[in-house]
Amino acid sequence: MIIGSVVGMFVNWGIYNLAWNKRRISPWGPLPEEISHRSWSTRLPIVGWLRMKPETRQHGYLFWVRPFWIEVGMALFFGYTYSHFSNVAYLASQADADFSPFLLWRQAIPFLCMTTLLCIATFVDFDERMIPDEVTVFGTLLALVLSAFLPESRLLDTEALLNGELIHLHAYSPKVWFEWGNESRALLYSMGLLGFWGIASMPKLCTLRFGLQRGLQLMLASVIRPRRHSLSSGEKRKRKPFTVTTLIAVSCMLGWVFLYAIWAWGDARQWESLFSSILGMTGGLVLVWGVRIIGSVAAQQEAMGFGDVTLMAMIGAFLGWQAVIITFFIAPFAGIVIGIIQAIVRKENELAFGPYLSLGAIIIVLFWETVWGRIYGVLNEQIDSVPFVLMLLLSAMGGMLFVWRIIKEKILA
Repeated sequence: MIIGSVVGMFVNWGIYNLAWNKRRISPWGPLPEEISHRSWSTRLPIVGWLRMKPETRQHGYLFWVRPFWIEVGMALFFGYTYSHFSNVAYLASQADADFSPFLLWRQAIPFLCMTTLLCIATFVDFDERMIPDEVTVFGTLLALVLSAFLPESRLLDTEALLNGELIHLHAYSPKVWFEWGNESRALLYSMGLLGFWGIASMPKLCTLRFGLQRGLQLMLASVIRPRRHSLSSGEKRKRKPFTVTTLIAVSCMLGWVFLYAIWAWGDARQWESLFSSILGMTGGLVLVWGVRIIGSVAAQQEAMGFGDVTLMAMIGAFLGWQAVIITFFIAPFAGIVIGIIQAIVRKENELAFGPYLSLGAIIIVLFWETVWGRIYGVLNEQIDSVPFVLMLLLSAMGGMLFVWRIIKEKILA
């Protein structure tokens, strides 16, 4: 709980400093001009915000309430998480006498890392209807590294656990691992998917208004931001690639080296975990991106922000594609009450969806035994049909949104 309260301070720092409109509100931040001194106790977790209460004139009325409760909540959540994974480790010890005594930490630490990043993304999304790339890009890369060096961090096959087997979830669970999973083509697939994630995550302009060829040219130009032809030969170039674009490009190239190193020199568990994480990242990315594209075309308005796309890629990298699909389908139920209240009270039909994706991911992990027990049988029989079922559902969603748009334009208008 003490660690959780300290991490809560980092969460508050991220909420105010990674937002588009940054606010320097922190017990550790610079002093406002009107204040010459702060007590040392303002640097303590939780207590520090109570000590800053007199600074309402500088930061706003009740500015301290939310960050105070965030740090309290993180402390309580870290304690609860330790208790939860202690029970998981106990069940594992009953199933496998040779299990690692560090399983508790190898399960808990990646989950707490993911939760910390989700908390930052949630409150920034509430405040500004955007999710910082610094959170999702860093989180995705962190998930890939953790999956390689901590293969026991993957979710457990709880049905196998009940039968006395300690099996971690992989990309083809609940069936056995791919026969070709350790071949060179698996390495090429993973490199291609990592490159696809990198291109998708870069800030860019996408439009087909001027045709496919012109649209691709504009997209490439928006990524590399080339020198304008109108500049004279001696004039300094002002348009350069965004910093995040450069970081993503460098990360992908380093990631390819990392993938090859794990494939060539890592053990089978490490590669299985890393490849599963890559597929989970891609599953979350493609699922929400598909909803975004189809919903935008059918409803003639943006269905989901691209921050939700990269957020689900991060969640998929941490949890795998099985968990990320369930997360996506339970997220609307997490936000439906707030959405209805907002529509009635404020007459708004737009909802920040990132917080409910985050909540859905946390619920999935904490109730994974129940969730996996309900989907185990279906996946065991129909796992190869999942991509086709999702395509069918996306098509049905597009059709319903198109019909609803026609009804609003022709009848309700």
